[in-house]
Amino acid sequence: MDKKWTIGSAMPTPFCADGSLDLESLARVVEHHVAIGVDTLFIAGTCSEGPVMPSAQRTELIAAVKGLVAGRLRVTAQVSDTSAARVIDNIAQAADAGADAVVIAPPWIERFCSEPFVRRYFEEPIVASTVPVGIYVLRGNIAALTPTVWAGLAADSRVSLVKDSSSCLEHATALAAVRARRPDLLLQTGDEFDVISTAKLGYDGAMLGSGIVNAIMIRHALDALAAGDEAAALAWQERSNTFLRDLFRPDISGWLAGLKYTLVQLGLFTTDTLHLGYSTTPADHARIAAAITRERAHIMPQ
Repeated sequence: MDKKWTIGSAMPTPFCADGSLDLESLARVVEHHVAIGVDTLFIAGTCSEGPVMPSAQRTELIAAVKGLVAGRLRVTAQVSDTSAARVIDNIAQAADAGADAVVIAPPWIERFCSEPFVRRYFEEPIVASTVPVGIYVLRGNIAALTPTVWAGLAADSRVSLVKDSSSCLEHATALAAVRARRPDLLLQTGDEFDVISTAKLGYDGAMLGSGIVNAIMIRHALDALAAGDEAAALAWQERSNTFLRDLFRPDISGWLAGLKYTLVQLGLFTTDTLHLGYSTTPADHARIAAAITRERAHIMPQ
């Protein structure tokens, strides 16, 4: 399989204890991503806590990351909201702050979203955007967002990238069919626990909320797949999965809290402060410490 894989990181945001941006940690995090070989930082998304940030803080984050990256990585910002008009405003703010591209996830108000509303929500910002725009595929409670609708949005020539976190074969098959017709479209999975199956379908790589800690392992997995060694690819994927379950708990209930605690232990974050209010336990700390010791060579640049 002759494929150049792309791996991006949906970067978590370091905060000071008072909830302000921790700019010193942010600088370390950017350098870490450069060193581990990711090509894109996806900021202001779910893992970045963008949806719960004040608009001014989200704009500050985009501008700070853009300055720190200094052209070495692509900076993509999530701009989701509750209406097309608000998304358009968010795109303008992100573009002014220096974002190279923006990504639109489904609206945060789900219950009353009709298909006409959802289509407007995506289509009007896609037309209005002054920077490359992508869509963030999720399988949630919006019945109107069927695989057919998602595939139709991805087929729009103005859409340059798709992050698919649906973890759904029906969605993935529909999107892969669009990608086969659109070689200019960047199609990435957001499911860190199953990168290989989508790569086999024709995806270009992954945009991972865990990329800050498992990008090296996933790179090994994709390189093995490209070399024709699917068994080794799956072994690397399972190794990554085991590591992530150690960080997040087997049921993933410790997701972002476990990740931030890990980043403090690795010296990348100063605090594990997060807006979402999750926390870790002494049992989590012991399990995470053992996982870091076991996998440090495949977490940090050597």
